[in-house]
Amino acid sequence: MGYKRKHTRLPLNCQGHLNRADEFIPCQVVDLSEKGVLLRTGTPLTIGEELSFEFILGPSRRIQCTVKVVRMAKADFGAQIVKISPEDQQYLTEHLDDFLANNFGRY
Repeated sequence: MGYKRKHTRLPLNCQGHLNRADEFIPCQVVDLSEKGVLLRTGTPLTIGEELSFEFILGPSRRIQCTVKVVRMAKADFGAQIVKISPEDQQYLTEHLDDFLANNFGRY
């Protein structure tokens, strides 16, 4: 049996940015789940590194969280969301639920 993800991933194509100390790092949000994100950036990141992350979800909701880099492949970095406000987590969960309902229907 193959590997199954715990959380559904929402394919995205939006801009975000990471902050490392005083360094602003632009990135592309490739996909997103309730607990993680796949990012693309030309700036090297280190597995285990925690960074502030910000992006716009939906029409205009700014999501701010802290992510921890857990894997990398070329310019793509998988990161776990390790800190997020309850309000942003609720919006993220609702956004993902809406995506699933609108794209896959309910059976």
